[in-house]
Parts: sequence; C-alpha cells; structure tokens
Amino acid sequence: MKYWWQQFKRQPTRLVAGGFAATILLGGIVLALPVSASGARIPLLDALFTATSAVCVTGLTVRDTCNDFSTFGHLVILMLIQLGGLGITTLSTALFLLFGQRASLSTHEVVESSFRVRPEGKLKPLLVQVFVWTVAIEAVGAALLLPTELDRLPPLQAAWNAVFHAVSAFCNAGFSLQADNLIGDRANPAVILPISALIILGGLGFSVLTEIGGSLWTRLRGRSGRRLSLHASTALAATGFLLLLGTLGFWAFESGNLLRETSLPSQFLTSLFASVTARTAGFNSIAYAQATTATIFLTIILMAIGGCPGSTAGGIKVTTVAVLFARARGHLRNRRWTSLFGRGVPQMAVDKGAAVVALFAVLVIGGTLLLSAVELRDEPHVQTPGRSIGMLFEAISALGTVGLTTGITPTLSEGGKIVVMVLMFVGRLGPLTIAVAIARQKPAPAVRLGEEPVMIG
Repeated sequence: MKYWWQQFKRQPTRLVAGGFAATILLGGIVLALPVSASGARIPLLDALFTATSAVCVTGLTVRDTCNDFSTFGHLVILMLIQLGGLGITTLSTALFLLFGQRASLSTHEVVESSFRVRPEGKLKPLLVQVFVWTVAIEAVGAALLLPTELDRLPPLQAAWNAVFHAVSAFCNAGFSLQADNLIGDRANPAVILPISALIILGGLGFSVLTEIGGSLWTRLRGRSGRRLSLHASTALAATGFLLLLGTLGFWAFESGNLLRETSLPSQFLTSLFASVTARTAGFNSIAYAQATTATIFLTIILMAIGGCPGSTAGGIKVTTVAVLFARARGHLRNRRWTSLFGRGVPQMAVDKGAAVVALFAVLVIGGTLLLSAVELRDEPHVQTPGRSIGMLFEAISALGTVGLTTGITPTLSEGGKIVVMVLMFVGRLGPLTIAVAIARQKPAPAVRLGEEPVMIG
C-alpha cells in the first residue's frame, strides 16, 4: 500500500485519475441504491454509467434522468456534476486548506496547471477565484432560468430545476430534468439564451474569465486595461469563430430539413444552440437521428475540437487547433517560428498540440472500432454506412465529453456501455494525461541521438 501511495505522489496525473475513478465508483454505488430510483432499482452497470457521465461532465445516459431517478438520485447526479466540473483534486485541496492542512508540491502543480497558463505558486487566491466565479455564474444563470420554470412548476420544484440546469450548463454536463432534454424549449429564448451563455462561459476556462474580469474592472475604474494574454486572445477568437461557423453551417444544412417549418427567430435560436452545445455541452434541442448527414459531420468536427483548456469542456481544445493551424500557415510561408496575434508560440506548445491530436485520433479510431464490433457483431443486417457514422458520432461524443447522441446510447449492450464509459473517462482527464499516468517514467537520455531525414507528406 505504501509503495502505491508513493507512486501516486510521484505522478500527480495518477492522483487525478485515481480521484476521478474513486468518485465514479462511489457515485455509482450510491445511484444503484433503491433510494436513488423513482421506481425499480437501477442496475449497477447503468448506475456506474450515469456516475461516469456525470463526473466526466458528458451527459450521455442509458436511463431517463427525469423519470428513472428520484429527487435524491437527482441530487447525487448534481453533486457528481459539480465535483467533475471543478475537479476532484481542486475540491480536495480546498478542503485541506480549509482545515489548516498544507497541500503537497505535486498537488500545487496539478491544481495550478488545470487553471493557469503560468503557475504562480499562489494556490489559495486561485481556489477562491475558481469558487467565486463558479458560484456567481451558476447563481446568475439559475436566477435567469427561474421565471420560466415558475410558469410551469410549483415554486420549490421550479427553483430546483433552475439550479440543476444552471450547474449542468456551466459544467458543460448536458443533464436535464426534462424528459425531452431541451427539445420542447428550442424556440424559447428565456431558456436557450441563458443556457447558451452558461455553456460558453464554462467552456472558456477560469483563466480566461479571470483575465476578462480583471480587464473590465480596470476599465471601469478609468484606467487602461492590460492587453489580454496570447492564451486568452486565442481562446476568445477561436471560440467566436467556431460559434459563427457552427451556427451558419447548421442553418444552411437544416434549413430544408429540421428548420423547414419554423420561424426565422426560431431557426436562429436552434442553429445557435446546436453550435454552442456541440462543443462539449450535451444539451440537445433537436433529434440528431433526424439531422442531415452534413449536420452530423459538422457536429462531429465541433465535438472533436471542444472548448478551452482549464475549463469544464472536453475535446482536443480550441487553442490546440489554433496553434496547429498557425504552425501550418507558418510552414506554408516558409517561416521557422509559429506566431499568433503578433506573438510567438513556444515550440513545446506546438509539439504538445500535435501529440494531443495524434492520441485523440488513435482513441477515436480504436473506440469506434470497438464500439462497432461490440454493438454490430450480432446484427450484421444493420451494418450500414449510416449506422457506422452513428458509431463514430457516439465515440467522439463520449471522448469529447459532449453527450450528444443519434439515439444509440439508450440501446447500448453491456459491452458497449463499458467502451463508452472508458472513452468518457479518458476524455475528461485528457488523452495526454492518461498517457503520462500509465507510462513508465524513464530519465531523459544524456546525449542527443543522431538524426536522419524522413519523408513526410
């Protein structure tokens, strides 16, 4: 036991992975209890699947969250979402500091690297900022959603629904207490706009929110604000571009299909929300099983890219894509260095971005193959191209911790559920984090090996 604890302390990534796994196991056991179900007891595998989806802030479900779980079960799911959104290590560290205990250097490293571009060694102020931003944004979101909920539910239940959806949206989890998720509210701006704002804010990351808040506060005091960091500028620009691209793309691809008989304002809301939620949120205001193939492929691209680092979102991250595109642009212009917004990007960031994309691609391919093999082995007559695209959609949705589905998730076999659970777990921690956690660490070689040319492209 002592040996394993020493290994965890030496490898902070293993500590993070272990914390998430333990929380999922405990949450699954609690959700499998009779008190967590509104009717028949939830099977253990389904309870573990729900716990994994909640802790990994994904939103894929094999049970009806609204009808199959009791109020106690909903409370457990909400707690798991909040734990997963903020990070197990972050919350445990906060408790240590609250009771006067000191956090280890490895814990400092894990928590700070989760939220800051440049670790400063100041853990307490960072945790205060994270909790203040979280509580403030979720409280405002719940307040904005409350009037609509009061129009259709008793006050206590309305308040509970507003809080649940606000937390689920900010944590990019996608769990809903409505049987049809948000399909019934897709033309309701009082629901769609606040949830969209919560999703976007949750997907930007705490470091970006802190920079924006600091800059606005400085300007309100009549002083010139500091220039945003390269990370914040890239995150905001890439997020805005992808939101616009997704909105226009969805509208163009679905104007003759799902949006055919709706008003122009409703078309805009539905298109905007489809673009927002595809980047790892998981709420759905349309039935993706009825969407066009072009929409499915566009959604797959947005799901794979995801949100920003240090946020509650998943995917390979918008800054990763921006850096790699900048590197490709520099190569085409015969420039040795990578630059964005007139500032240089470290080569280490470019290398890390390439590694993340490569690992994500391998996991998508492997996950899709496994899921297809498990789900279609007994159904050769349904192995059509459309079904295969559905498997790819499902795998990327799980790995990107998105939570959207073409209707496959509720019908998954036991093997399929396990595959999706593993993909969600890896996606929440990050492919690179998992690779580092399971790899055997070796000292760097003392000499640089001789190089030989390799043909590329």
